[in-house]
Order: sequence, then C-alpha cells, then structure tokens
Amino acid sequence: MHNSSKRRRLSAVALLTAASVAFLGVSSAHASQPGEGANWAPEIVGGHRVNSPGVMAESRDPNNDNLLQVWRASNNALRLSVGHGQDIELAGATTYTNPAMHLTASNGQSSTFRVFHTGTNGFVFYTEVTVNAGSQTPQVRPGWTQVPNNVSTRNFLAVSVVAAPNGSTFMTYHSSNSDEEWSIYFNGTSNSWNAPTTIPGSRSESTFMVETDLSSWNPSWRGTIMGTWLGTDGQVNVIRQTYGQGNWWGHEILAGVQGTGAPSVAITDNGRGQVAVRRASDNRIAITRVDVTGGSQGGWDMESNGFTARAFSLFAYHAAVYLLATGANGEVDWKQTGQY
Repeated sequence: MHNSSKRRRLSAVALLTAASVAFLGVSSAHASQPGEGANWAPEIVGGHRVNSPGVMAESRDPNNDNLLQVWRASNNALRLSVGHGQDIELAGATTYTNPAMHLTASNGQSSTFRVFHTGTNGFVFYTEVTVNAGSQTPQVRPGWTQVPNNVSTRNFLAVSVVAAPNGSTFMTYHSSNSDEEWSIYFNGTSNSWNAPTTIPGSRSESTFMVETDLSSWNPSWRGTIMGTWLGTDGQVNVIRQTYGQGNWWGHEILAGVQGTGAPSVAITDNGRGQVAVRRASDNRIAITRVDVTGGSQGGWDMESNGFTARAFSLFAYHAAVYLLATGANGEVDWKQTGQY
C-alpha cells in the first residue's frame, strides 16, 4: 500500500477560532469519494497476511520509494517490514496500542524513519530505522529513547507524529489524567525536545491527529498543517495552521456522524485530502473531503464496501489517499479511497 512521507512543522498554538458547523450528515450508503477503489486488498508482507490487534503504520520516502511498515502483533510486540519483505520483531518494545512514525532523513538511496510507541507504563519511546534501496534488511538503532519532560499518555492510546525540516518531529498526545491534548516539538538541529504545551480547545477521549499537504522534501518547506480530533460529544473537528505562524484557523465541526476512537486525516500533494472516522453505531468508516486552504465537502460518505473496522488509518501518497484497516478477525486490508 502507498503512504505519505510526512514533512511538516507545527509552531506555537493559539486559541481556536469559531467553528463552522455547516455539515449535512451522511449521504447515500452507495455514494463514494472521487477516485475511490472498488475493492479491498490484503496487506501482505513476507508472503503472508498481516494480522494485528490495531492498525499498521507506514511511511514511504518519495525520493527513492523506500517503504517501512510497523504494527503491533498479538503478543503486544512491534513488528516491521521493509518493502513488503519478511517481517521481524522490533526488539525492546511492548505496547498496547498502535505505533507511529515519519520519515526523518532522505539521502540518495538511504532513508531514515523515526518510530514511536506508547509503553505499557504510558511513557513514549522512539528509535530510528534506516532503509537502503534494494535491500529489505533494516538497520535499527539499538535501544529506545524516552521522550523527556515527563511526557505520558494513557497506555492504550497512540501518539501522532509528523516530520519537520532538519530531522525534527512534532508530536501530539493525549493527557494521561484528563481529556486535554498536548504537543511537543523535537528540534533536530539541537537534538533537544522543547517543553510540552496544551492544545487549546481540543478536548477529547482519543488522540489529536496531525497531517499536512505533501510539499517536496526540503528544509524550506512551507505549508499548512491540519489537525483532527473527536470531541467529547462524538463529533469530528478539524483545524488548520500555516507553517511558521502561531495561530490556528479554519476550525470546523464536521457534524453528521457520531464517531468512536481517533479520526484520521491525509492530505495529498495538491493540498486536498480526506478525514475519516469510525461510526459509533456500527464501526463502518465515514469519509469526507477536506482542503488545507479551508473548506470541506459538507457531508460524509460511507466507505463503499461497508468494511467494519476494528482500527484504521488514512495515508496519502502523491495524488491519492489510501485506507489501511483492520477487520474483526485482525487481518489488515487496504484500498484507495480518493484521487485528487
């Protein structure tokens, strides 16, 4: 399955703007998104289907097409695969939730990815994995580093991460003892983490997820970040921030679907993409179109095959958006859900 390499930075947050709520609800069960594929396909690594209690994370380097996939196994260990090759255990990690990762560095035929997981104690850890084109054998940095400043979340919640220039990371996570959402920034130049800050107005029982439009991988990238979260009322929210500025703008409540769990967002190269959420009544996946410059579809479409998901995530690569979803039997499948 194709996935976005993630490149962006989030600066200081400000108070949320007034929300737009002009959403029309769910369209016909047979409606579909532009470019949505007709069928699901199994996620295969090393010649066998991927099975997980959660959902797979993946990232692809757009410069050399190196692909890394990481997921939680049934024994709560992490496994990884390079280019759909034979999977191996990512040693030293035990988790009750999904991993997260982003592309950190792209250098010729070599790609380095930063992989995060929530420990069983609620603290967050990361390591790095380097992949070379033409090889399905990863180079894993020994050991895991704990994110400092007492950063912790509920041990069953994942974190969300996006890449920033110069090997930096922006991470969002849910509070371990309230419904607040927090963010923290890793400066790749100084190799240090800033102090964590709360994200105003984004109270939730799940994780605040972040994405951005996929500009070319370079230190001078400027773009728009999108964040999405499920409010305590079960409605999906989105918010935007322009790179290098401190204010959030374009807050919308995407009413019409009562969701469960964290929503997901993916943005294509041209700044258009999708937000998706599991519908609380039946765990089917509802999808809507969004634009980083502002505005959205004004309603929801249900994924056209009626897939019932235990967990899912959206990814973008070039002009297409894809879903990775885990069914009730634990098997992971994928399909294209949009073309922009």
